[in-house]
Amino acid sequence: MTRSLDDYSGLSAPDIKVLEDIRKHSWHVIGVFPSQGEAGPGWAFSIGLFHSFAHPEVVVFGLDFNNCTKIVNEIGLQIRRGKRFHARQEYAEILNDPYRCSFRDVQRQHYRTYLGYALWFYQSDPFPVAQCFWPDKAGNLPWEAGCNSEVRDAQPLLFLP
Repeated sequence: MTRSLDDYSGLSAPDIKVLEDIRKHSWHVIGVFPSQGEAGPGWAFSIGLFHSFAHPEVVVFGLDFNNCTKIVNEIGLQIRRGKRFHARQEYAEILNDPYRCSFRDVQRQHYRTYLGYALWFYQSDPFPVAQCFWPDKAGNLPWEAGCNSEVRDAQPLLFLP
């Protein structure tokens, strides 16, 4: 059962902020970045897109914190206007031209590692998540031959088991 947007009893200030943002804006963005000295990419993900619009939640990896959150918010704004983003299609309206991004469905086994706060919100309710991938400067996506290794390494392939 998904958390109630009206029941704040026993919740911390950050938890209340998540619920208030979902109520007010239809989603909340969580940004995650490695702690000092840790390796690995930062990422951002939405909570509330599925609740508010029946659209998969979105996760973006490997760009700086501000860019990851801006991309998730831009996707959310487009969803609010009625756009649907589907796996295995490319979209030009999210990143700056000429770069296109593509979505893939995230395997549920990766949720706990990367989307813990979304699990907190949805509790026992199932919810889908789509990973938004961005290309290297040549337009190659991480799973394509010739993709720049830094771009490939910054975006884990969560559509794979």
